[in-house]
Amino acid sequence: MLNWPAIVKHSGDSELVYIRDQSQWDNDEDIHRFVYDESDVLIDVSGEVYGLTSRQGKQIHPESRGESMSLQAILGLIKAHAADTGACCVAKLYAPTLRDAFNMLDSLNKI
Repeated sequence: MLNWPAIVKHSGDSELVYIRDQSQWDNDEDIHRFVYDESDVLIDVSGEVYGLTSRQGKQIHPESRGESMSLQAILGLIKAHAADTGACCVAKLYAPTLRDAFNMLDSLNKI
């Protein structure tokens, strides 16, 4: 079961898309309009990885890949995202939990 918040990671791109909750996922037409590659993933706050190639009608339905990402791996994604957006002191970014890492990404996107 998917736990919110979550992030979308596009293959070959350091930009991350932060998804706050189920309502945002269901109502953001841009999310569902995009054609996802097999390498594009959604990662939820527990670290669970979901594929984004399953479509039912106009909606994308994340499917668990049976994989999870560690806090360190997710922090690496967030650091790459922050560096790409021009944030300074990226190497110093740290979060003790996955939830804290997701909150940090949300904060970075508001700057």
